[in-house]
Amino acid sequence: MQLDTSQGRLAGLSWRQEGAPRVLCLHGWLDNAASFLPLAGLLRRLDVVALDLPGHGHSEHRHETTRYHFMDYLFNVDAALDALGWSDCHLLGHSLGAAISAVYSSGAPERVRSIVLLDALGPISVSAEGTADRLRRSLVKNRRGAGKPRTYGSVDEMAAARRNVSDLSEAAARLICARAAKCDDGRYEWRSDPALNWISSLVMTDGQALDLLGHIEAPLLSYTITPEAPWMSPAKAAARKEVMKHGRHLTLEGHHHFHMDAPGQIAETIEVFILDHDQVPMKSDQHDKHD
Repeated sequence: MQLDTSQGRLAGLSWRQEGAPRVLCLHGWLDNAASFLPLAGLLRRLDVVALDLPGHGHSEHRHETTRYHFMDYLFNVDAALDALGWSDCHLLGHSLGAAISAVYSSGAPERVRSIVLLDALGPISVSAEGTADRLRRSLVKNRRGAGKPRTYGSVDEMAAARRNVSDLSEAAARLICARAAKCDDGRYEWRSDPALNWISSLVMTDGQALDLLGHIEAPLLSYTITPEAPWMSPAKAAARKEVMKHGRHLTLEGHHHFHMDAPGQIAETIEVFILDHDQVPMKSDQHDKHD
């Protein structure tokens, strides 16, 4: 699937069901639309589209003079909905994709019917201290550039390399790497933009994240698998759940890519949740009248 959007060309995978609730799936950092292959096939009563985010999978890279700032992904989601001809949809996101889904829902409540977050309760956020240090490290990395890309003899080698730095199972890694690989003269390398690995120059503060999450109006279902992730803490997770007024929060045992290795444990709950909340969201003027 290819979408020509106002923000550039986006690729993806689709499991279309005409007339069914529309679901846009957003994957995690350095993954791609193939991470939803195991789960999407079980959501048979839904009209599902999984995007490759910019710089991932088969989607275009951002221009070399730009960066992969988190907030810019929100405009890609907006443009993708326009290109699909969807006035609104349900959002199903994993990791980075879950963070994008949460913040987009806060900024465009009229376009989101419900949200399902897989192992991320919103965006990465930090205290204000350390802002200058982050900026300095980002500028240094930018000056050094990307370096020479590593090549591999096969997709299996790529999957093994990915597994060395993640919790991916062999089957899950191969699904993601098969879509992430390109072959040139018998050697394989990543399609993903090397700039995705560069240090972000600015990350939102904890207060900003809470304000955004507190303005989510859509019904929300979350699954937390790795509560002790480096970017999260029990206190931070509790504060976020408290401000997400329309949320149902579940905890499961497993690892970060649980939706790939055990999709059956969540598919029915997700499908029923989306079907139960398939109502057109209130428009801005309706909110004003309601208030």
